[in-house]
Parts: sequence; structure tokens; C-alpha cells
Amino acid sequence: MQGATEGKRVAALVGDGFEEAELEQPRRALEAAGAVVTVVGVSERSRQRIRAKRGLDDSPLTARADELVADCTAEDFDALLIPGGQSPDQIRTDREVQRFVRELDGAKKPLFAIGHGAQVLISSQVTRGRTMTGSPSISDDIRNAGGLYRDQPLVQDAHWVTSRGIADLNQFSRAIVEKLATAAVATA
Repeated sequence: MQGATEGKRVAALVGDGFEEAELEQPRRALEAAGAVVTVVGVSERSRQRIRAKRGLDDSPLTARADELVADCTAEDFDALLIPGGQSPDQIRTDREVQRFVRELDGAKKPLFAIGHGAQVLISSQVTRGRTMTGSPSISDDIRNAGGLYRDQPLVQDAHWVTSRGIADLNQFSRAIVEKLATAAVATA
């Protein structure tokens, strides 16, 4: 599996309020498989500091953007990771975020969303006809956007892998590494 994912670039789309575990655990799994995870932020300020959900009250839990979404295209990456928390609600209306998600989806590159990460997919208008999961609190949003919500730890639909949240992180992390490896083999 590691050979198929070696050097594959994964964009982690992150804004203030991201769920730290939903970024860090998948990132560790992807990097252990040889992938390169790049934190992609929305604003210039994100190059200095993106506050984690637990870090919104000035705690030291932060990340830094390696790149800005406005400078990224689907050609730059092999997959997209969208962690949950409050971040998706903060970045979902950004036009560059929506463009980037639509480009990656149109190129059939793997999209990985966990928890509230599905909100970014909804606002990017790519959920119609998709079977997916996410945080139970956004199940109506998924349905209203034309998606078929499943209350399951993990749902795979074509090049998408979605998960409900922190309780499902181990299963999600394994599945995204597998999906990246099979996508890499399919395009080789």
C-alpha cells in the first residue's frame, strides 16, 4: 500500500475552529503511508496561525497553512481532506474553497470529509445524488442538498470517503489511505 501512496499530495483544507484530532490522526496515517499532506488555508493570516477548535480561546493548539486555496488547483493535489469542527462552517462560503472542491471532484480525485467537513461539500454543490455521512447534526443539510445520508461510521461512494466524526477516526484513517492507494493505482 505504501508504494501506491508514496509522494501523493493531499490537501488538508483547514480554517479556524478545526477539530484537531480530525486533522492530525488522518494526517499521521497518510504520512505513514508515504503521502505528503499540505495544510491549505483560506486567508493570508492562516499562514501564521489557524486555531484549533480547542484553541479558539488562545490556547496553543494551532496549525499553519503551507499554501492558500486561491493558489491551488486540482492539478496540484491527488486528494482532499476536510476535517470537521467549526472550520467547515467558517470556510464553506469562500468562493475559492468551492472552486477548489469542485475542481477536485470533477477530476474524480479522492475527497475525504469527516464530521462537519461535509458542510464544505454541501456549499460547493457537489453532494446531489451522493451517498454519504457526516456529523448527525448536519444530516438534514446533507439531505436538503440532495445527498443520501447514512448514519454509519464510514461511507464510500465512488471517489468519496465520509465519516461521522472522532469516534470513527480509526476506520476513517484506514479507509482514506486505502482509497488514496487504489486511486493512485487506477491512474498509474
